[in-house]
Order: sequence, then C-alpha cells, then structure tokens
Amino acid sequence: MPYVLGIDLGTSAVKTLLINKLGEIVAKASSKYELLQPKKGYSEQNPDDWVIATKKSIRTLLNNHQEIDPEEIQGVSYSGQMHGLVLLDHQHKVLRPAILWNDTRTTSQVEKIKNELGDRFVQMTGNKVMEGFTLPKILWIQENEPDVYSP
Repeated sequence: MPYVLGIDLGTSAVKTLLINKLGEIVAKASSKYELLQPKKGYSEQNPDDWVIATKKSIRTLLNNHQEIDPEEIQGVSYSGQMHGLVLLDHQHKVLRPAILWNDTRTTSQVEKIKNELGDRFVQMTGNKVMEGFTLPKILWIQENEPDVYSP
C-alpha cells in the first residue's frame, strides 16, 4: 500500500507519521531536542540537532512497524517552525544556533525598524514588525555578532 511520510519539525521535538492512501495514520514516532535559552528572552536550537532527531524519528517509526516496506513511501510532507533564522557560511555550514520564532531579544531592533519605516513597513510587507520575525534577528546579529554577520 502506498504511504506518505509526514515530518513536523516543532519547537520541542520532531514528529513523524505515515499516512496510507485512505488518509489513515498507520504509524508515528517522535524525537526531542534541546531548547537553548542562554539568556532571558533567548530561544535557540542547534539545526544539526533537527537533522539528527529527524533521522532518529524516521528510523524509530520504521523499526517499530517493520511490516511497512520503506519502498512503499511515495511522498514526503514537511512542516516546521516559522521565522527561525539559520545562518550559513559559503560552504553551507551552520554559523551559530538558530534563533527561533519565540525569541524576544530583538525589541530594540523592532523599535528601530518602526522608527525608520513607520507605516511603510506594513505597506511593504503586509505585516507588523515583531520580535520573532527574521529582519530584526538579522539586525541583532549585525549589531551584536559582527563576526557572524559578514556579507
């Protein structure tokens, strides 16, 4: 029977499941990873932990359901956290832990954007600027980790 492998990269764990052609969940597994909070308001994770946990969760799912032939997996559906900033170097290596959607360290950068762009930001993007969004995080990196921010 054909299956779709669903992978959800969440804030605390990756969840995997297999769905058959009838839309029924036939197997599921998960694998947790660490949330790093080195200072108040910080929320980070090591992207390599996501990869390790995803592989582990898929292996667990298949090992616990050996009646399922991996060759029958015909599709993969992937969802994940929003607004995470993962910075890579020219060799595609991770430069620092990812700054997650729920990180609030960028309050001063948000205020700077609001002061400089005002209502134009909403007109350009369709969104209000918020701490969890990517632009304030990039500005924070530029201001606080210039060795990481090198265009």
